[in-house]
Amino acid sequence: MIHSFSVIVPVLNKEKEITRTLESIEASIQFFQCHWDSSHSINPEVIIVDEGSTDRTLEQIENFTQDKPHYRLIKHTRSLGAGAARNTGVKLSQGEVLFYCDGDDLFFKEHIYCCFSLINYDPSVAQSASIHLAFDSTTYTISPPAYPVGMVSTGVYMRDSLHPYWKEAIENSLPLNLCVRRECHEFIEGFPEASVYKQIGGCEDISYRLWLSRFFRSCKINIETVEYIRYPGNNFDKQLKKFQSPPDQQAPIPNEELKLHQIRQKLEEERYLYLLEKFSKLNKPDFSPLILNWLKLANTYLAQQRYADAITLFEQGIAIEPETLPSIKNHLAMAYNNFGTMLHDQKDLQRAAEYLQKAITLQPDYAPKELAGVYFNTGNILKDLGQFEQALPYFRWAIEINPDFPQAKTEIGRIQYKAKTQAKGYLFTQDWFSHNIPIWEHYLAPFINQPGLKALEIGSWEGRSTCWLLDNILTHESATITCVDTFEGSIEHNDLPDDVDRHAIEARFDFNIAQTNASEKVIKLVGKSRDILRFLTTNSYHFAYIDGSHIASDVLEDTLFTWSLIKVGGIIIFDDYGFNFSADILELPPRVAIDSFLTVFAKKVKLLHRGYQVLVEKIAD
Repeated sequence: MIHSFSVIVPVLNKEKEITRTLESIEASIQFFQCHWDSSHSINPEVIIVDEGSTDRTLEQIENFTQDKPHYRLIKHTRSLGAGAARNTGVKLSQGEVLFYCDGDDLFFKEHIYCCFSLINYDPSVAQSASIHLAFDSTTYTISPPAYPVGMVSTGVYMRDSLHPYWKEAIENSLPLNLCVRRECHEFIEGFPEASVYKQIGGCEDISYRLWLSRFFRSCKINIETVEYIRYPGNNFDKQLKKFQSPPDQQAPIPNEELKLHQIRQKLEEERYLYLLEKFSKLNKPDFSPLILNWLKLANTYLAQQRYADAITLFEQGIAIEPETLPSIKNHLAMAYNNFGTMLHDQKDLQRAAEYLQKAITLQPDYAPKELAGVYFNTGNILKDLGQFEQALPYFRWAIEINPDFPQAKTEIGRIQYKAKTQAKGYLFTQDWFSHNIPIWEHYLAPFINQPGLKALEIGSWEGRSTCWLLDNILTHESATITCVDTFEGSIEHNDLPDDVDRHAIEARFDFNIAQTNASEKVIKLVGKSRDILRFLTTNSYHFAYIDGSHIASDVLEDTLFTWSLIKVGGIIIFDDYGFNFSADILELPPRVAIDSFLTVFAKKVKLLHRGYQVLVEKIAD
């Protein structure tokens, strides 16, 4: 319940207008006191801030206020602008609600009562779903806001006929028709006081209302309760021609004025960003969350990719207004999904999974491709947590929603593969292979369980691809695989994590091969491929996997040796076609060698697949 209000009146050299203005304010206060419930006492005050008037303005004020204790006069020695004057008035006032009236405008007698009734309205204890306001012979029935608001505005009467666009623009920019809770004013830190506003001759009102509307709920009624006065020489009078013309028929703004407005807009945006940051750091705001424009703020934070702030506001807003959930669930799901993805990138996997699952629980109305992406992201995180059984359904759901989702299909294969590797007891520290499994399954299928099958692998590392081939392709008892490797790593392995022991690569290879229970099929040849390949039997291998080095010259050399070893109809698999060295390594990548081979041998090979890996079939010798 609100117990007081203050009217702030900035004035400068208005000797002819100020008395009439104060009379209108006083009449509005008296009307309020006559109509307000006497059981609920309200304390009014009027703070007049003179900006160094040099005419008889002060004399007129003193004459009017001498017998009115609820009036107070503050004097600036010079004009600092209307914004600064209003801020001074607010700082020295006591009211819980603020009204503004410049020294030459008018309140209608109903203004304070009308605005106060709405800003004081509490839907939780209201006896009626509407407010009835009786003014003279007219009774207005107003539908009050569903929730408390931070500010109320009304219609503005202007004696001149204006274009509807400009009338609405004026009503949405003046402080004259505005009623604001003190805590809202104090949060946005009042009107701007930069000198550019005084140079422009206004616009501090526009900035003030803009900041208020972005942070707090508002309510507007179309009853005209104030009058914006035009008289010769004032700002209204200077812009009358503009206000009476359509907005698309305005004269161009002079360059100097345009520059001032650009400065003003920059300052306006800087203050807004500052207030956003200020709000995000508040532990407990001085204002009730009920008056917060939480939806606009949440969407602003979402656009700024400040997902945690957006989620906090969305969740608080839904707690206040549960009925809004259907209309905002897509935005909230986006915040959950994006925040979960960000946490995934930060390796905070448990929280990442929680937020992505929250996004799915909302069942957002996304396009199939987008919704499938949320399921896919969730599955990825659960997979990284080692929760393979929990991850699988999410990848399957992603494919159900979007059948054309090869990454999800790949991940299903990888998870199934990981489960098998765990069951077999393999010891791998890196996985540069499993994403290739769907491609290998497709193109190597004709070789499955083939008697006498011979495979060649140049670069075996810890044996991950070797073990897969033994488990899935080289299943006939007569099949063999020749593995050629130095087991020392190459230049591209220099940046491996410290916990990867490069001296134990061969030992891990041997251990993993033993786990296959098919070690008798493996011919391990330790050394440089250029020294070993030249002594192997030509035209004897059904397929070869070239993954020994990432340096183009090495890859080309391995390819030329391999060519003579592969049977016609055999397959060569090249790894790392998409690999690139870091800027500090001055070597050509595998792509250069592979492209050269494909160009020279174009008539002797059939290109089967080109992606991160390249697969070709040898069709002629």
